[in-house]
Amino acid sequence: MQRHHVQTLDELDIALRGSSVTIGVFDGLHLGHQSIFDRLLSAAERRQSPSVCITFSVHPKSVLTNRTPQHILSLEHRLELIEALGVDVIIVIEFGPEIAQIEPERFVEELLVRKLGIAELIIGHDTTIGHNRRGDSKLLVELGLRHGFEVVTMGEVIVDGLTVSSTAVRRAIAAGELITARRLLGRPVSLLGQIVHGDGRGATLGFPTANLEVTSEAFPPLGVYAVTAKCTLGSLPGVMNYGMRPTFRQAAERAVFEVHLLDRTDLSLYGEQMEVSLHKYLRRERRFTGPDELKQQIHEDIAAARVVLDRISPAG
Repeated sequence: MQRHHVQTLDELDIALRGSSVTIGVFDGLHLGHQSIFDRLLSAAERRQSPSVCITFSVHPKSVLTNRTPQHILSLEHRLELIEALGVDVIIVIEFGPEIAQIEPERFVEELLVRKLGIAELIIGHDTTIGHNRRGDSKLLVELGLRHGFEVVTMGEVIVDGLTVSSTAVRRAIAAGELITARRLLGRPVSLLGQIVHGDGRGATLGFPTANLEVTSEAFPPLGVYAVTAKCTLGSLPGVMNYGMRPTFRQAAERAVFEVHLLDRTDLSLYGEQMEVSLHKYLRRERRFTGPDELKQQIHEDIAAARVVLDRISPAG
């Protein structure tokens, strides 16, 4: 798998032939996006050619409007999930004013035709490219006829009567509706971050935690969750507290993610990446009278998490 990160189209040094291509932000990589990638990979296999995903470092709305959507996934998390699908080439374009001014005709000719040698373009029903979003499906079909490539527009995906979209996923996560979000995503809600040093308070209580630094992702409500944590050691069961730690006088200045891995106290994971999948919201965060009451509650949280995690497959 190849990754290319560019600021301009001229920077991209690549020459492909007969590629199958998709374009989009793909925030959340939900079931609607996955239907696009299913078609992309089957087209590439049928044509015996490379599969290519073109995506953007930030949501174009953050440049084109005053509204910056909260990302469901950080860029790295999004790229890792796309890579796991089996895409051959990922091109990340640093979306800025210069890219925003490119007309769709130029984008298609310079990037898709000359550099990617495109044979098939697979897009979502609401995909647009180029200046003023002129490059809608109608124009892309016309450009496909002009340059000799096929354009396939995928329809909406409906789950339980709800149209799958990044907006719907974002709302479900913010509301703590993990089951709804999971149905739309086709997988559990997850967070990707780096394990950093904390204050060691969990270890003094007998429950060491991995402190996770997570940025640019949609966060669930504060509270305690039954989770599985994927790291270099594999996928491990755990309990995560996301909150301000109000029991202690030196409460956190901002909400923090603390993951206690069940039955493992010998881990040294500092500096590693960890992906944490959220399976059930166990309780809200609250203040305890002291360490003893908190320790008793942690024992109860672990017992509740075991019940949840014993019912799911290792893959979540």
